[in-house]
Amino acid sequence: MAPKVFLLFCLLPVCRVPLYAQDSVSHPVYSFSLNDVIRIAKDQNKRVKAAREDEKASAFDLQDAKDAVLPYLAADGNYQRYTKVTLFQNGLSDAHAISRPPDPNSASLVTQAGFLVYAGGRVRRNIEEKEIRSQLAVVNTGDEAGQTSTQAALLYLQIIGLYRQDSLVAEQIKRAELRVKNIRALYENERVTKSDLLRAEVDLSTQQLNREQTDNDITIAKDKLAIQLDLPGSPRIIITDTAVNLPGVAELPGEYTPEAPNTPYLLQKYGKLLLLQENRIDLIRSQYSPTVQLYSAYGLNYPNLNLFPPINQWWSAGFIGVMVHYDISSLYHTRNKMAAARQQYESLHLQRDYIADNVNEEIRSLTLKYRESLDRITVARKSIEQAAVNLRILSAKYYNQLALLTDLLDADNLYTESALRLVRAQTDAMGYYYRLLYATGRL
Repeated sequence: MAPKVFLLFCLLPVCRVPLYAQDSVSHPVYSFSLNDVIRIAKDQNKRVKAAREDEKASAFDLQDAKDAVLPYLAADGNYQRYTKVTLFQNGLSDAHAISRPPDPNSASLVTQAGFLVYAGGRVRRNIEEKEIRSQLAVVNTGDEAGQTSTQAALLYLQIIGLYRQDSLVAEQIKRAELRVKNIRALYENERVTKSDLLRAEVDLSTQQLNREQTDNDITIAKDKLAIQLDLPGSPRIIITDTAVNLPGVAELPGEYTPEAPNTPYLLQKYGKLLLLQENRIDLIRSQYSPTVQLYSAYGLNYPNLNLFPPINQWWSAGFIGVMVHYDISSLYHTRNKMAAARQQYESLHLQRDYIADNVNEEIRSLTLKYRESLDRITVARKSIEQAAVNLRILSAKYYNQLALLTDLLDADNLYTESALRLVRAQTDAMGYYYRLLYATGRL
């Protein structure tokens, strides 16, 4: 097999898609190549946009975790005015009221500050967790972009194949119309029976219905492509690529290896999940450590309640200290948490190995199917040549009354089907190629 295979197949003329100036507002016109579709799908698809928003949110979460190392600062202020104090003598009888000493007013303004000195690495582990989750969000964005661009490319290739199929059916309709015209002339000259004419007319109607079905399939595929590209309104999409270049087998992406620059997205995700679980184990281990915090406060208060009786005086005081906290129950609570976290790590590691085996199997399968499509292309081209010769022979035999109409119609259908097999093989090959690019993390 040649190192690089170039296969070209033409679409119908672009002018087949009608363009109306008066519909340009409600039905905008877009012309896309295959590369344009892949690029726009990565930029404009709503799922990709949503993934980017999640990526931004994770970046803010990371910054919030980093802010946890900053000192804690707070300020509290209040003002109160008391009613008169009601005093009771002899139970609830003989009540009388006096003003609250030294006066009804009370106020305070307090500032507080705290700084975490040591927590066994819990703050650092929390920052690392947010960093890993931010990286995981980036991988998710790449995965969504790869999926949507692959789907858009497959839809684009499907539309190319449908246009080629439409062209083949149109050619078959022309042959069927000419055949009906010739058979009607033969029938009028009493050289063929009425059944031959009816059979030819039924075949023509069938091909016309087939073309209508193909046109509807093109419309549906374009609508799906417009959704993938998030195009506004009811767009008219024009396919500008009239040729598809198939890479050779030597140019196909290989299997996944840990040292490869591009790693499948699913394996990248499991790699980040393993890092998260390792960080979780370290975070649980940090619960064995005490927490040391510096803290202080300074307040301005009124009245002075430190003396008796209280006096009408503003007073202020402050302090600085060290607070040490140790959770003794962590000695027996943390043990099972640690064991569970380690088992979850082993489970994730086994899942990642399983996913890696499946990814490599999928890559091998897609490569085999790609090579099979190339072989099918070669066979289909030979079949087209053979079917064309067979159609010419049976057409000459029928008009010389040496063959049945059934044989002629079968030969015509065989020729069209051979051409359609070539189209399907070409589009399938490109579909396998782009699926390979996504499977290996290159799209």
